[in-house]
Amino acid sequence: MLKKEVSVDGISIAYKEENPNKNKTLIFIHGSGATKLTWKHQLKVQLPQYTKIALDLPGHGESKGSGFSSIKDYVECVKSFIKVLNLENVTLCGHSMGGAIVQMFSLKYPLLIDAIIIAGSGAKLKVHQDILDATLNGLNYTEQWAYCENTKKELISQAESDFLKTDKMVRYKDFLACNNFDIMQDVSRIENPTLIIVGSCDKLTPPKYAQYLKENIKQSTLQIVQNAGHMSMWEQPDDFNRTICNFLQ
Repeated sequence: MLKKEVSVDGISIAYKEENPNKNKTLIFIHGSGATKLTWKHQLKVQLPQYTKIALDLPGHGESKGSGFSSIKDYVECVKSFIKVLNLENVTLCGHSMGGAIVQMFSLKYPLLIDAIIIAGSGAKLKVHQDILDATLNGLNYTEQWAYCENTKKELISQAESDFLKTDKMVRYKDFLACNNFDIMQDVSRIENPTLIIVGSCDKLTPPKYAQYLKENIKQSTLQIVQNAGHMSMWEQPDDFNRTICNFLQ
């Protein structure tokens, strides 16, 4: 697995790349306050025809910058990333805030991508005021909300290990971006083939959010990952990866 960085709109963006120089590309986009570590298990997925890339959005992980407070700005960053690396035949896979980014990307730039994968997300991502306040105080709410109750503590610790490395103001701006995201009236205009994934016990973006996406996106498939919460790609990586493979193959 190669660690790389590239200048995107004047910001140094760090990313991991697996299986380089293939004619198709699968780009993984993390959620609020997270990093490319989110996709640790997905970078190993068996898709021989795909280059797999997981990036740190600006201000996250090893990327420079201070993050953005709008989904639109993150969309433009991802677009520039694709252009700078001259990527073609791209599928975008986004989790939570990343799911908002790929939805808006599909609405704005449908011809730049082949398909989208939306994991643990919705067409609207209202954030509770308590979470916004806790984030400003440097607290991490997700350990108690983002996982199935029977998920092992060791796994949660691993999955959360990079979260507090992102500055609290970057995390706060991410949550503001989510709080202002609402495309419920526009989501039916998404035309790229779409895979929707949700954990059966996701409390943050519950299955009803995924069901709304399924009912409103024409070319969409919904897969519920059993015994998983908001972090289904960590809690049940084999099931999550199998779902991606079935969709892309």
